[in-house]
Amino acid sequence: MKTQIKAIRIAALTSVCIGMFAAGSAQAQEAAPAPAPQSAEPEDSGVEIVVTARLRNERLMETPVAVTALGGEDIARYNAVDLTKIGELTPTVIVSSTRSTGSGSIAIRGISSPATNQGFEQAVSVAIDGVQSSSGRVSSLGFFDVQQVEVMKGPQTLFFGKNSPAGVIAITTAGPTDQIEVGGRVSYEFVADEITGEGYIAGPIAEGLGGRVAVKYRKMEGWLHNNALRAPNPFFPASLPATLGTLPGRQSERVGDDEIMGRITLQFEPTDNFTVTAKVFGTRGHDQGAGAYAQNIGPCSDGKPRSFGVPDPYGDCKADNQISYGDLVPVVAGALARGENNGRARGRQSAYIASLNMQLDLGNVSITSITGRMQHSYKSVAGLTQTNDSGLIVLEDTSYRSFSQELRFATSFDGPINGMIGLYYQDTRDDLYNDAVFRADISYQSATGRFDTYEKLAYLTGRTYSAFGQLSWEIVPSLELSGGLRWTSEKKSTRNQNLYGINSALGAFNTSATVFPGSSDPTPGILAGEFSDDNLSPEVTLSWHPVADTTIYASYRTGYKSGGFGITSPIQTNATLGDIDFDSETVSGGEIGAKGEFFNRRVRMTASAFYYDFKNLQVTTYDAAAIRYKINNAGLVRQRGFEIEGDFRVTPNLKIRGAFAYVNNRISGYTGQCYGYSIPVAQALTAAAPPGCSFVLNPNGTRFQTGTGAAVLQQVFDGRAPARSPDWSGNIGFDANFPTGGGKEITLTGDGFYSSSYYASDSYSPAALQRAFWRFNASVRFGDEQGRWQFALVGRNLTNKYYLLFAGDRTGGASVPLTLGEQRASVARGREIAAQVSFKF
Repeated sequence: MKTQIKAIRIAALTSVCIGMFAAGSAQAQEAAPAPAPQSAEPEDSGVEIVVTARLRNERLMETPVAVTALGGEDIARYNAVDLTKIGELTPTVIVSSTRSTGSGSIAIRGISSPATNQGFEQAVSVAIDGVQSSSGRVSSLGFFDVQQVEVMKGPQTLFFGKNSPAGVIAITTAGPTDQIEVGGRVSYEFVADEITGEGYIAGPIAEGLGGRVAVKYRKMEGWLHNNALRAPNPFFPASLPATLGTLPGRQSERVGDDEIMGRITLQFEPTDNFTVTAKVFGTRGHDQGAGAYAQNIGPCSDGKPRSFGVPDPYGDCKADNQISYGDLVPVVAGALARGENNGRARGRQSAYIASLNMQLDLGNVSITSITGRMQHSYKSVAGLTQTNDSGLIVLEDTSYRSFSQELRFATSFDGPINGMIGLYYQDTRDDLYNDAVFRADISYQSATGRFDTYEKLAYLTGRTYSAFGQLSWEIVPSLELSGGLRWTSEKKSTRNQNLYGINSALGAFNTSATVFPGSSDPTPGILAGEFSDDNLSPEVTLSWHPVADTTIYASYRTGYKSGGFGITSPIQTNATLGDIDFDSETVSGGEIGAKGEFFNRRVRMTASAFYYDFKNLQVTTYDAAAIRYKINNAGLVRQRGFEIEGDFRVTPNLKIRGAFAYVNNRISGYTGQCYGYSIPVAQALTAAAPPGCSFVLNPNGTRFQTGTGAAVLQQVFDGRAPARSPDWSGNIGFDANFPTGGGKEITLTGDGFYSSSYYASDSYSPAALQRAFWRFNASVRFGDEQGRWQFALVGRNLTNKYYLLFAGDRTGGASVPLTLGEQRASVARGREIAAQVSFKF
């Protein structure tokens, strides 16, 4: 009954929205025969928004896709310098960056993939200057000198391929200018003591050749305050002198990082119909290791986090700007196979993205070729319990590289029928090396002098072939029917091996003689597998333009997210291939929408209602007792919802904007693992289950127990929203310009953003529940009306709200019997207040 009521509400609201568009269209149509009189208030002077949601340049109001477009000014308004901050500007988008393992998670309309496993691809594809990536690593990259960002919502498989069932974020960086132009910006953020400087020079180089060079440097002392101090090490072997086991405490009072990046762009136009654009982006940065990007959020029995049962007196258990993050014991860090003996927690990131875009216009036929290359590496050694004692030390060296080639042919005949066909190829490789120490006192081997619990080497390769095409039929000049299909064939292979491992109370990691069930390679100690899949994703859209600047559309869409293997989990003697493999994910459904500009283009509105079914949603949970991730496919996620956004130019100097979305995602047909919860064997048959979980029962009704005698817990996920899926979200804001004379002006901006509650963790731990919240941004700017120079004060998250972006069970956190396991989380940065000076000439 509730579902029916919600469906009625959605249908009613959609009818109202379409009615508003129809009314606006009728008014525009009535006024069409007579030319509009000159007005004292000119029509919106903003730059025309052109998007590439269908791989061709179209006005935002004409493309039959739900797109939120952010221009360079929108990005600069609130220092949206990375994907996390860009996501904060758009309702239903949540982006987190964790650096370790999968590196990041990206959600649109509440559909995402966890950040906890390398090998998982995201449900949102990110296209940077035409080069696509579905790796979570892109969330850790900084962005600058951006021309436009397009957030495309819903399945985009026809035009953007696999791994885009939730949507696509397309980033276009700035290119050459017709005349020499030099610009830059210097910013200082007071709370985190962060300084940023960037600049560019662009313009013609020779006849038919233009270029642009842009650079950026950023250094942050840190918004997280580190409270770790020197102390005795509770996890140090008694066979070594205790003086060697003193915990060194914090590296610095705050957790900071730095990065430098640059981009070179060359655009060559030898003829009027042929353009070649080459872009190369590179970045290099340093930080205090992967452990610095998460914090403990509890629950903790006495307000202090625990590492394998030992409390940290300097830590807390809530989302805030405090952390207890200790450096490493030098003798332990130095004993790692690739370690260094200075004991400093550290991380180093490097990446580059290169694209070559060639476009040839033959009149009625255009040919486009996009070649892309992406390389990302991150090496970190850090404590991953986010405590002072570093009960878990991991040296992780990961890399990802991809090569892609796309070729498209599109027609533009005068007749009613036109089409587009394309071919796509991608080759990828993930490499992982990690060396882990679970409790040095247990892992230490006096015979070898090693502290390692295990040392692992793994890789995952992938190869994708794809062909796609679309036909468009202009039934009448204002009505178009288009349909297309994309075929994708993909193969992946993985190989995992423990180079070293011990057997202890924490697990059996000596796998040198183990023959793993299901492995495609029978060699002892090797866990290998092969995956292949083919997919057909059709799409049909009917779009109607009743008058100029309006579009009403209805579409049926499908999507595909590839399956494969996770390679993050440590391999133990009881592992099987089924522990790390997962099936492909598919989506199908429909969307209706309307968009338009009215009242002399002073009002712009878009609205859409959608329904999609996601089958085999890929999920993962962490088994803190077994010290490994469990990867599964949920049965079904039903998505129903609507979105409305718009802006209104009230006067030439005042513009208001707003957006809100309702997305009802609910899981069906999936029972999975409970969150971290420790039950002593002696109480396995009598203990109560934690909230939201139940015991797995034997056929006779008794509790199922493992070989160790521990009872097995489960959760029924049916009727619950997936992680990072708020039902309601939205924003409201304004821009106001006040001319001060002499060609100068003052600009005020303000925005409020709302999100209803959601679980940040895929295991639905009570501690990972993020309750509903508001956050607010504002800025004041004074400068030249033409933008030649400007002074600004920019504020983000002014109410200092620390909210959860991603969470998961923490190693060593399920150590107190009959209490909820502790969670680690990626927490949104708190208040930011930055002073800026920018120039352009």
